[in-house]
Parts: sequence; C-alpha cells; structure tokens
Amino acid sequence: MRSLLITGGSGYLGRHLARQAAADWQVVATYFSHPDPLAGCRAVPLDVRDGPAVARLLADLRPTAVIHTAFDMGSPEAMQSVIVEGTRHVAAAAAAVGARLVAMSSDVIFDGEHGPYGEADPPNPVTAYGRAKAKAERITAGLCPAAAIVRTSLIYGFHPPDPRTRWVVDSLRHGQPITLFTDELRCPVWVEQLAAALVELAAVEGEDRGGIWHVAGAQALSRYEFGVRLTRAYGLDPVGITAGLSRDSGLVRPRDCRLEIGKAQARLRSPLWGVDEVLRSCWTQINADER
Repeated sequence: MRSLLITGGSGYLGRHLARQAAADWQVVATYFSHPDPLAGCRAVPLDVRDGPAVARLLADLRPTAVIHTAFDMGSPEAMQSVIVEGTRHVAAAAAAVGARLVAMSSDVIFDGEHGPYGEADPPNPVTAYGRAKAKAERITAGLCPAAAIVRTSLIYGFHPPDPRTRWVVDSLRHGQPITLFTDELRCPVWVEQLAAALVELAAVEGEDRGGIWHVAGAQALSRYEFGVRLTRAYGLDPVGITAGLSRDSGLVRPRDCRLEIGKAQARLRSPLWGVDEVLRSCWTQINADER
C-alpha cells in the first residue's frame, strides 16, 4: 500500500488530509506539540527545524509521498526557522529517499498590486510570512525539481469550523464588533476540496505533478464579503461587521491576491468551488451542527 507522510498533521489542513487519505494510503502524520489522535493513521512527533530528525524519520519510513503543511506565523525568526529551514530539511530528506513532494505555499507571496496572478507571475512579497514562503518555494524547487508547490488562499471549513470562521461567528454571537476589509481580495478554498486536490497531486507520478500549482476557490471575495456570507450561513445578522479599508489601516498587507486556477481546474479531478456553491451544499449540515 502506498505510504503518505503529512507534516503538520495535527493542524487544521493536516487533519483533513489525514482523514481523506486514510482510505487509500498508509498515513503517518507528524505533530509538534499536540498529538491529537487521528483515525486510520499513525501520529509521530517531529520538529521540522531539526534537520537530522527529519532525515532520520524519512529514511526510516521511506514514504511514497510527502505533503508538507507545517508552518509558523509567529515572529520573523520563527518563520525563518520553521517555514524556510523546515522546508529545506523536508525537501532534502524527500529527495534523499525519492519521495514525491507536495509543498504548501500561499497567495501572499505576491504584493497584491497586480492580481489576479498566474503560476508564472513572479513573487514579490511585502510581509514577513510572504517572504518566508517565497524563500521556501525557491528551496523546494532547487532541492526537489519534481515537487508540486501549491499556492492556496484562505482555508475554511465547518466540521469543525476553521479558526477564522470560528472567530467571526463567536465574535458576533457575543456581541463583539469586528472590522473586515473590503479592499482585500482572496479566493477562499474549502478545506475538503483543497485536501482532495493535494492527495490527488501526491498520487500523480512523473513530471505532470511538478512545478507551481494554484489551488484555491473559484470565487474571489473581499474579506468583508466572505465574513458576511459566513455569518449568514450560521444564521447570524452581519450587522456587527464593520466594512473597513486596508489601505487606511496603516498595515502593510497585499490587497489583491486573487489566484488564477485554470491549470488545476483543467488537470485535476478534484473540484474547486466558489464560496457560494460551497455554502449552498453545506447549509443544511452547518445548521444541523449548530443545533
């Protein structure tokens, strides 16, 4: 049976990946500090900052494929050690054992001034996280030329809700007003479909897997529009959401990170729906869960 190693397996995306892959793969999911049990897979501790430990684990497991999701959004130093050096360790170890590598990246590697972006557009990050991800992309491509580097957008889901959705919903339920920007555009992606696409890429052999892939939702929305849709899906009044402008906030953030996803739509079986289509599909279950 094919074997799959998922770094960051205790994270939100990692847990969905492990669940979806368990039917067809022998899955090992790594964790740093939270060994949450996952049905159908083995959990092992791993600090991706520890290069020899990463090399030993992959040499011992010799997985067919690796999906690298581990990341850190803390200090710039933490991003450098986890995202940049951690990716270097994972990519080098995957290359050493001949494992297929699917490495996660982000839409914020772009400056947000020239969207929508295709796979061939050059990165120009304006945040520490974006710079770390751009460095990680270059490292991955250098060490594993056949790797799939997957840029994605805001990840959301409902069972359980992702942290961003939970924050929006809980804030409004407790009467805490929030501000969401109308001039920051993203392509939110449903975690179920993102996970399916990543598992599919991990199974692809040969050169068709390699290179940059944009895997995101088919519908571009501002953060404000996205928040309003989420609150209404949960039966809440979005009156507590204030529409703000990123350009007036004083924050340095990319504003238009729309991704062109034509390559993924044409070459992958896994669908990539827009938010409205996802919410129509999940509305009954969302409301059942809330009751």
